[in-house]
Amino acid sequence: MKKKLLYLACLATSLTFAQSITNFNSSDMSIYAVVDGTVDQSPTGASTTWSFTSLTSTGTNADTYAAPTGAQTSSFPGTTYVFSSGDNDILLKSIAGELSITGAVTPGLELNYITDNALIGAFPLSFGDNNSDPVAGTFNSGTASGTFSGNIVKMVDGYGTLSMNVVGSGTYSGTVTRLKMLQTVTLDLPPFLNNAGTATQTSYYYYDNSNGNLVFRSNTININIPIVGMDETTTVNEVYLVTLLGLEENVYNEISLVPNPVQSILNVNLKSPTTINAIVISDINGRRVLSTTNNTTAIDVSVLQAGMYIVQVQTDRAVLTKKFIKK
Repeated sequence: MKKKLLYLACLATSLTFAQSITNFNSSDMSIYAVVDGTVDQSPTGASTTWSFTSLTSTGTNADTYAAPTGAQTSSFPGTTYVFSSGDNDILLKSIAGELSITGAVTPGLELNYITDNALIGAFPLSFGDNNSDPVAGTFNSGTASGTFSGNIVKMVDGYGTLSMNVVGSGTYSGTVTRLKMLQTVTLDLPPFLNNAGTATQTSYYYYDNSNGNLVFRSNTININIPIVGMDETTTVNEVYLVTLLGLEENVYNEISLVPNPVQSILNVNLKSPTTINAIVISDINGRRVLSTTNNTTAIDVSVLQAGMYIVQVQTDRAVLTKKFIKK
């Protein structure tokens, strides 16, 4: 399960000051690069330094928001909107400025906080804020289902300088404030087996102090249910792609898609000659629907349903992203 916490932070009046995190949500259709590489997130406190170098992009996710469906409202009572990224849906309840998680649905795990919602908090959150809240509900991991209970701890535990380098894409260096969330629950398999296993999730979110962008986020979850032979750990690290590429006009114009809208063959034109290593097409929820690893400038999209898509072109020099419409 991957939770997705997103920005804004206040404008910096001094680069050495920590900032308040004033809002949970990202902008609709924010695009993140999924990255591999060494990430040391152990530094905490004031005026600290994080350095994530030699990261490699492996794909993209797009953040979207929507009102809950009737089925979602019925299954996850109180939900006011749904955040989606990749194959993951986070169901949220916002009442009088206080935000809670009502459910999380991923390919490998579904959590329903129907007994006790996971309180994220009342924003703004500032450096030094630290609070804990009980959580409880039901779970389904595919191989096991039952109930869970535990707690979620939220803390703004550091601010300072973050430096990143994504190979082939670009670099980032700026002052950030970090939010950490730690969720620990016990899994029960009623009516015969209590304390059947555990699930833990550790999430980090780095907010740029100058513009409020969530420039880096990291989520690690471990599920351990010995009776069914499950002990799995998954980590997903993501870089805000628009920040990484800057969305400067000259970068955006490096790639054009013709025709757009398209019926069958989508032609990818690059302003500067370079080798295309891969082309990846995702839907607006970040789900990969087509890809090719050939050095080609044309891809057949006739099998896609009508709608908006995101094409990511990975070259020797950069990772370029643009939207297109399939007719």
